[in-house]
Parts: sequence; C-alpha cells; structure tokens
Amino acid sequence: ATGEGVEMRGGGPSELDVDKLTVTVNLFLQQMGNILKETPDTLGKFQFAEFEVHAEISAEGQIILLGTGGKVGATGGLKFVFRREPAK
Repeated sequence: ATGEGVEMRGGGPSELDVDKLTVTVNLFLQQMGNILKETPDTLGKFQFAEFEVHAEISAEGQIILLGTGGKVGATGGLKFVFRREPAK
C-alpha cells in the first residue's frame, strides 16, 4: 500500500517507500540490461525474441527473483518483459 495513514490489523499491508522502490527498480533494470547484453540472438533453431522475468517485492522494498530465496513475509510482484527489436 502506498500513501498516508495506511494501517491494517493483523500485520496486513504496510506503507512502501516509493522513492526507495524507484531506486531499487532502476538498479534491477540496469542489472537485467547487463544480462540481456550477453544473451544470444538464437538458441539452437529458435530465435531469442523475448525474455520474461517475474520478481517479488518484499515488505522492505527489495526486488527478489522468484526461486532465489529471500525473506519470508508479505510480498507483491512485478512482471518485466523484455522484447528484442525486430531485425531491420
């Protein structure tokens, strides 16, 4: 939840620092850019045209790739889809 005055009983959603999340997302995208620079155009007989990443946002605002561990707790998710530009 974002905004002022967010209070939930029973450990529900907490306020997320949007400025911190902005920095975290930008760092994540820079790191993904480095990974994508190294990916081949083809994989065997297949064109590598799209790369999809699902990530969790922890209650602390960390971005965690699914399946890589992390703290247990309330999370939210983001989906990033990177598509190659069509060959000209």
